[in-house]
Amino acid sequence: MTILGKQRKEDWEVVYEGAVGLIELYEEDPESKGMNAIIKGFRKFLEMLFTAEDEGRPIVWHNCGCSPELIRGLEGVQPMPIEILTVLQDLIGDVNYTLAVIDEAEGHGVAPEVCSIDKAAIGIVLKDLYPEPACMFYHNTPCDSQIAAIKALTELTNKPMRMMDVPYLSADREVRYLAKQFREAIPFLEEHTGRKFSWEKFREVCEESNRTAECLRDWNELRKHIPCPQVSKIVALNTALLVAFSGDPEGTVIAKAFRDEAKERIERGESSVIGGELYRAVWYQDPIWWDLQFYDWMESELKLVIPMDLFGYYAAEALIDTSTPESMLEGLARKSLRVMPMSRQFKGPIDYFIDDYLRLCSDYRADFGIFAGHVACKHALGGIGLFREASREAGIPLLYFEFDMFDPRVTPAETIQENIAHFIEDVVKPRKESA
Repeated sequence: MTILGKQRKEDWEVVYEGAVGLIELYEEDPESKGMNAIIKGFRKFLEMLFTAEDEGRPIVWHNCGCSPELIRGLEGVQPMPIEILTVLQDLIGDVNYTLAVIDEAEGHGVAPEVCSIDKAAIGIVLKDLYPEPACMFYHNTPCDSQIAAIKALTELTNKPMRMMDVPYLSADREVRYLAKQFREAIPFLEEHTGRKFSWEKFREVCEESNRTAECLRDWNELRKHIPCPQVSKIVALNTALLVAFSGDPEGTVIAKAFRDEAKERIERGESSVIGGELYRAVWYQDPIWWDLQFYDWMESELKLVIPMDLFGYYAAEALIDTSTPESMLEGLARKSLRVMPMSRQFKGPIDYFIDDYLRLCSDYRADFGIFAGHVACKHALGGIGLFREASREAGIPLLYFEFDMFDPRVTPAETIQENIAHFIEDVVKPRKESA
């Protein structure tokens, strides 16, 4: 199948062919089931996206805080997360493309301080690289930068937009508040896509989402094992799985591959790190999207594994009760508030953020924590003092550094490598040897 057609698809074809190349690479290694599955999944996602465009089916843009099950309740409508092209470009190692669209946005007046994933989305739209949406459906999470970017995208596309007012807290009252908004958004989606919302279709989507969730919860448990049964970089990619494939059978295929690969390695008594792991760390805040091979370096050179991070963690509240329309809407609201990465931690008191971190360090038996401070996440960086205090009280060494998750020009890989290596040598290693 070709996804070429319109001129702008040439840029996507680069991603498509890059994904094919990565699939071929990982297919040569029968132990890389998880990476192989998610790369195949993204290739299929591109195929579905441009098939929808070629067939004239509606496409609805959404953001990373929005789990797409409600959109999938409209027959034939294709959800598209606005972050997808940036993530895929970095997945295949084409960081120069990401930098080009960031520079495009800044060249049109977007401030350098704006989050790079948001600048990239704006730059992609300025270059007319995304398929045209019928409408846009967003959540006002996880941050102010994204809200501002969404408003800019609305003006640039001149397309109707509906934004969910995600509450600050996540108790039952807030769940009902968000569920009510979902119900009220259905007529908007029907009007602008021209497709009827089906409660039966929505039920099927939620049931598929539950199957994915059950696999991911098992996978989360398996990664607690010492030694860790899977490579570190796959954890970061779990977020992309949730955002792009929730409610899609392909999401369950990917999640099963994650789970089964981990289970098989444990059964064989194998480590994902050649020579065995020496150190374990919970990576909190944002992954280094511009160089996922960075995680390979940590494993090979430092024998350091990341068993879990903020993006990979899948909370227990994920399952959606499909017995009634109201229970499904409330289940999706609960998932949006309590499960989706960043939306879970960055909307509400900093206690949400810190408590998850401390729990992960304990559950995954981390030797230390890494707070990778994405420079645009002012809301997260503002709490670093409280974060450090909580780490000290819990007796968990914490390494903190600043970088940009999509732009290597802010802090180069070599600087980050030196920070981690020195911290292990000066703090973590002596601590373990004296224990």
